[in-house]
Amino acid sequence: MKILLLFITTLVIYSISAFGNDTPYNYFIYLADAFLHGQLYVTESFPWLNELIKWQGHLYVVYPPMPAIILMPYVFLLGKGASQTLSSILLGSVNSVLVYLLIKRLNYSVKTAILVAISFAFGTNHWYLSSVGSAWFLAHITALFFLLLALLETFGKQRLLLIGILLGMSFWARTTVVFTIFFFYVYFLNKFWPLNRKNLYNFSVLNLGIIFFVLLDATYNFLRFGNFSPLSPYSLIPGIAQDPIFQQGFMNIAYIQRHIEALFLKLPVFSSSPPFIIPSLHSTAIWFTSPVLLYSLRAKKSLLMLACWVAIIVTQSVIALWGGVGFAQFGYRFAQDFMPFVLILVASGIGQKPTKLAYFLLCISILVNLWGIVMVNMFNRWTI
Repeated sequence: MKILLLFITTLVIYSISAFGNDTPYNYFIYLADAFLHGQLYVTESFPWLNELIKWQGHLYVVYPPMPAIILMPYVFLLGKGASQTLSSILLGSVNSVLVYLLIKRLNYSVKTAILVAISFAFGTNHWYLSSVGSAWFLAHITALFFLLLALLETFGKQRLLLIGILLGMSFWARTTVVFTIFFFYVYFLNKFWPLNRKNLYNFSVLNLGIIFFVLLDATYNFLRFGNFSPLSPYSLIPGIAQDPIFQQGFMNIAYIQRHIEALFLKLPVFSSSPPFIIPSLHSTAIWFTSPVLLYSLRAKKSLLMLACWVAIIVTQSVIALWGGVGFAQFGYRFAQDFMPFVLILVASGIGQKPTKLAYFLLCISILVNLWGIVMVNMFNRWTI
């Protein structure tokens, strides 16, 4: 009953939060339709779909295709008129349930599990991403879906091949999620070390699922562009060479500073006239949008805590090399690539009995994200 109530509540609130908007950036609807017709390219183009790649007479979607793959039954039933925003809302609502199940599986109380699930669903920008459902945002939501399933298996039957496959599927939605593999390397250390035949087998089995999807992605890119690299599609985006964001290449250590600013320092614009505070679509510091996540700093020392921090730091370190910081967005959307590990730390910091402070920070987080959604989705009031 709790699971159903959480899903329905999230679904209703996410649906209302869209304010009747349907994203025009529905690349994955057209790509799903292309897959259903046995094609790797789309046959329709619109001016606002400005990141379609024209190559050898065909139009290709730049992003990893897993969101389109899971949308194929949906598009098969409803056609190209299907709402990508609705699919985002549905999958985002499922993610909130998966977070609850994850925290429960870690043997935390129902109160803590509900608090962490609500913190995720309404106290982070997962709420905003789900309510919009553009291609970039749906990629995050899809990657989270498979990553959460991988973590549920990690704290369940621990079938290493299945964990690897689920992580590989997550990678095929958001490339950078693959670096969360370091969580599993640390957490399953006793299965991999000391080095012997059995442990080498375990290590190989875990990586087999990921390697399969890495090779699949390489093949996918080669069939389209004659290049195996996961970066090859981005280099072909129209006008990318002139984009000031990437003047030092796609990835460069010079970009780290802008990610630090986006993740920790960027604040809304304050004004002396109504509405007084205007969200920035460039980014907003995570402690401002989601203060409840500060409980992650109180996580108890353990192998699990160490594994979570390793995954967070390694993944964010790779993300910080990328030229863009996620614009346009509310909050810092790239943090969703490692959000499940933050939530595990939050649960540890809160413990079995949430305090009044935890509920207070949760309420503040919800109000801030509600404000962002109303300002951007309803009133279209924002700045850079």
